[in-house]
Amino acid sequence: MDKLFNTRILRLIVPIVDLILIYASIILSYLLLRQSLDAFTDNYYAFISISPYIGLAYLVLAHIFELDRAKDFTYFGIAYSTALTIFGLFCVTMALSFLAREFAYPRSVLILSSFIQLLLVSIWHYFTNKMYRRANAKKSVLIIGDDRGRALAYKLIEGDSMWSAIKYICRPTNIKLNKYIDECEVIFLTEDINEERKQQIIKYCVEKNKMTIYEPRNKEILLFNANILQVDDAPLLNVRHLGIQPGNESVKRMMDVFIAFIGAIVFIIPAIILYIFLKIGGGTAFFVQERVTRDGKIFKIYKFRTMIENAEAKSGPMLATQNDKRITRFGHFMRATRLDEIPQIFNILKGDMSIVGPRPERPYFVEQFKKEIPEYDLRHRVKAGLTGLAQIQGKYNTTARDKLKYDLLYINGYSLALDMKLIMQTLNILLRKSSTEGVKEAKQINDEIDKLFREDYK
Repeated sequence: MDKLFNTRILRLIVPIVDLILIYASIILSYLLLRQSLDAFTDNYYAFISISPYIGLAYLVLAHIFELDRAKDFTYFGIAYSTALTIFGLFCVTMALSFLAREFAYPRSVLILSSFIQLLLVSIWHYFTNKMYRRANAKKSVLIIGDDRGRALAYKLIEGDSMWSAIKYICRPTNIKLNKYIDECEVIFLTEDINEERKQQIIKYCVEKNKMTIYEPRNKEILLFNANILQVDDAPLLNVRHLGIQPGNESVKRMMDVFIAFIGAIVFIIPAIILYIFLKIGGGTAFFVQERVTRDGKIFKIYKFRTMIENAEAKSGPMLATQNDKRITRFGHFMRATRLDEIPQIFNILKGDMSIVGPRPERPYFVEQFKKEIPEYDLRHRVKAGLTGLAQIQGKYNTTARDKLKYDLLYINGYSLALDMKLIMQTLNILLRKSSTEGVKEAKQINDEIDKLFREDYK
């Protein structure tokens, strides 16, 4: 059984079973409600006529909300993603029945089938994800790295990662490195390994058929979408322009204005309520701060205030932390639900920001990060965003170095479809905890890492 959940066949089986459950739920709903339907044959034909589009819509939505990959391992997380997918399918089905003029598709069937789909698909994905995790959790892991080896091990253990069964941690210079590779099934390589040595290790891992995962350098990310170019008989790589083409930028801007305008209408009442709450609590309601956007341009960002008044009057500029005492109780609620970001709709309409892009940082910290990370300024090739790949895939305590990797991946792989996907995926993180801190105590993790680390001479 574990072998099945550890192969690519599972990627084919899961969507097939998904579609079976989706269609079976609709058919079951028709049967359960048969007596209450006035014209059963016409009602059922309405479903048959649009059924191919229902299946296609589900596969697209399942991909957007990442049901097609084993990422969540809690029932709440899986049920939440499933609920968003099924709700999206509910809306698409209603739209399809309207556009196809199939008004005979019963709303009672649509509602009942949605509840059944939510239950069955959630249970199915919980089972497959658990089995996938169990199959991979048994794999022994080797982490190879210099200074970042311990940091990567900390992340895998702290977050209770699928690959937390670490057997060894060592440097690339360890005299027993090949022996450790032979004994482990999954090999992790950190970005601080010398390039020549890294290629030697990867070559050995490939020869031994080991699953090899490496942490890319920022410069390597720029090559990910390079196009193959042939000059005479020489294969070359044509590195793509890092940024958004003018035509795509115009479309992106129109989408920003349209979505921001809709957002302004939808959130006007919640914004007024939040404003009143903050004014009743005392102090200012809005928080205005300088941030950096495309080409290093400085603009003023607007947010609802989540910290005490003049939070940095004594300390000076400080990055917010997860348990920051400067954040008010109501501020914690607004940050958790992202309601404090509502005023940034004005920044988007004004043109300072986009819906999707790297989150804007303060000039003070930008200068610091540029000194520490040479490629940091590359994230300013595009406008800052309300949401982004780093916010969706990262955590609250993700480092600036790792967030930059996500930002560069977004810029380098930009497409309108990616923007739409990230906008919808933002819904998928609203009720999720942004960090898994507290799974294990830091001292306990460090003690565990010390036991796993192998010195070069051992």
